[in-house]
Amino acid sequence: MKKNLLIGAACLMTLSACTSEDVVDVSSTQGNAIGFQNVVNKSTRAVDGDLDNNSFDNFLVYGYYVKPGMATPIQIFNSVPVHKVDDPDRPGQKKWTYDGVRYWVPGCTYYFYAYSCADVALANGNGTPYFSLFDATNPSVDNRALTISQYLCDSNHQHDLVTAENEDIHALESGNRDVSLAFTHALCKIKAVFSTDFPADYQVYISNVYVSSFYNRADFNVGTGSWSGYTGTETNPYVMLNVPADSYVENTTGSNLTTTEAFVIPKLYETGKNENAKIHFSIVVKKDGQAVLERNIVGTWSPQWNKGNIYQYSINISGSTAGIEPIVFAAEQSLSGNDSWDNSTRVDMVFGVDASENTASVE
Repeated sequence: MKKNLLIGAACLMTLSACTSEDVVDVSSTQGNAIGFQNVVNKSTRAVDGDLDNNSFDNFLVYGYYVKPGMATPIQIFNSVPVHKVDDPDRPGQKKWTYDGVRYWVPGCTYYFYAYSCADVALANGNGTPYFSLFDATNPSVDNRALTISQYLCDSNHQHDLVTAENEDIHALESGNRDVSLAFTHALCKIKAVFSTDFPADYQVYISNVYVSSFYNRADFNVGTGSWSGYTGTETNPYVMLNVPADSYVENTTGSNLTTTEAFVIPKLYETGKNENAKIHFSIVVKKDGQAVLERNIVGTWSPQWNKGNIYQYSINISGSTAGIEPIVFAAEQSLSGNDSWDNSTRVDMVFGVDASENTASVE
């Protein structure tokens, strides 16, 4: 019988084009339904992000298959939402489901790509998913499947982005397994930890901590798992590293102050190309409750950011950090002239025994 397997999914984001509906001659008895099993990959470096195995509930999937000898692939998933729901057959367990069941076509090769941005679809200029169908005449991984172009990551868009792919799945006559998608974090995170070398009776108050002048847009290829096409679309993009109000550090054991974390796009900044980021913060140094020094401090460095990592920057506030010139003393190591010590005078003192008495005493 004829069965429409490619039900048109409602697009939840801007796409460059909509694919047409295709009809394939296959019944549900000829192949298993396509299902999904997914986790945020535990094998990668641990990341305290917005999404983990407990909070990860939704993703959007793209997929197609290629028949032997066929140059043009057939798309079966185009930004289709997949949701985690309670499994009625396994109390206390979850399963993944989507609308409009698709079935495996035996003998075909399948390609799947997916993403989730804080459990929602990308929209409103935060990035544009672009799905490029596989070209059998140009099978380079750079030219296939899902790319998220011009992804935004700054103070205006702070969300975890996880992606996954599973390629070259060969459909069987029966016994096809659920599509396994191991999601990994595409971004990295940064935070700062403050300490001080001021004397113990001084408190250094920290506020207005933020990082600026970094690349806030780039393209992510889900197939290769790599970033490219870096740009800065704002005059001065920034992300805040927040601290509680009236937070301070002092020179006592364990008196550090840690900011919140912020997402940034991974990149190895090149010093030779003058690629830098800046960290800003304000300090107020107090003694006995009175402000004795106020400074706005800016530091510049070339970050080495890799995806899936949290970068903790330790910042020690000392006099030199605060721009204070220390009080120092200049003195000659040896004095000269009339005020010099003269060691030329020598006095020999001899202690002996009185021969007539044959005695000696010391008082």
